Amino acid sequence: MSTTILSPSEALITYSDYILSNIDTLQKVEYNKKGRKYRFVNNSFQRIRQEDKHLIICPEKLESKYSLYSAFTILYNIGDILNSHPQFCCTILGLALELEKNQWYEEENSSVIHLKNAKYDPLDLKDLCDEFLETYPIEDKHIEWGINLLIASKLNFLHTDHHIGSKIDHNVIKNFIRIYFGEEALTSQDILTSLKSCVHWANIKGILYKLDLPVKISNEQKQLFANFPTPSEELKINVYDRYPSGTSKYSLIRKSVDILADWKYSKLIPFEDDIVWLFDLCHDIETNPIKYHLRSKTKDLYDNPVNLSELNIKYGKNLKNLLDYIGIVINIFDTTGGEFLLQNSKIPKLTNELIQKYEPLYIKLIKVKDQIDNYESKDWEAPDIITRLGECDNSLFDKVMKMRQQYIDDYE
Repeated sequence: MSTTILSPSEALITYSDYILSNIDTLQKVEYNKKGRKYRFVNNSFQRIRQEDKHLIICPEKLESKYSLYSAFTILYNIGDILNSHPQFCCTILGLALELEKNQWYEEENSSVIHLKNAKYDPLDLKDLCDEFLETYPIEDKHIEWGINLLIASKLNFLHTDHHIGSKIDHNVIKNFIRIYFGEEALTSQDILTSLKSCVHWANIKGILYKLDLPVKISNEQKQLFANFPTPSEELKINVYDRYPSGTSKYSLIRKSVDILADWKYSKLIPFEDDIVWLFDLCHDIETNPIKYHLRSKTKDLYDNPVNLSELNIKYGKNLKNLLDYIGIVINIFDTTGGEFLLQNSKIPKLTNELIQKYEPLYIKLIKVKDQIDNYESKDWEAPDIITRLGECDNSLFDKVMKMRQQYIDDYE
């Protein structure tokens, strides 16, 4: 047996050919750890869940409608949903077809797999599916419903880091489900299970792009989503109804100081903390939420996402001080309009430890409260009480109103 000595360049070419000939195998690299499966997807290992709920596609053979029969197989194995909610099933089946036909699906090997990697033949239930569709044909309305549910699920991901939670509780999703399939569908475990599967099939970057977010997306994906239905203005506006996942504490504090500043006695409440950084940051979050999303880096959603851990370290002390301040004010005064905020675990209770830590402020606020109570017992109006007591320097009202004026467009 003779051995051929290759030059470095020839060896490199030979090894490259070997890699290319085995690329399909390399794409399926996976491992198990503590009972959880991870697969190499999009240049990183991602946890793989519920493989039996993955959509099977074969773009090379669209006429075979593998996505349709794959989706039907998934529904077939979920309770009695084909009989109890046929219109919902038509929505999922129609959606599966559209995703495959237009290549709007997520990257392969995540929640969508190619036929060659499938662990079962989706055509096994072809006859049953065809029979079902003879009774319940897929209509244009089902496609529209499915697209809207997809968009709503991506909005939920933007705000909560979950497409669908442990129940159907996202306002937009709830509204669509109620309108399309009736009130009882909101409590259907079968519908919840089905949604948890199908909403992951669609490409998240493409849909966020259609919602006008500056998401990192290739020109090829832009072209594929060129014919994706344009989301309604209501859905686009919903992007900004809540802060992105991972930034709720900043939203809570901003909301809290706004509420307290609108309180009729806020001109009497001293406020020494710096809030310029808070309003600057919140403005940036509201302007570009995808930049601050918890999964922006891991899902490659943005070119230069903010590291939330570093952000929390940078502002950790400021956050703690502001939360303490909010807790003290709301606990002492019971008419601020922010009493409901005490239900949030981030707002501290009025403990002895908190009182001791901020004793001068606590004493001052108790005195102000006693004075307000005294004048109110004599039927004085708030403006007269403020005039009598005199507005304090660096009041809560003045500081917040100054920042509101700077970011007045954020309040429109």
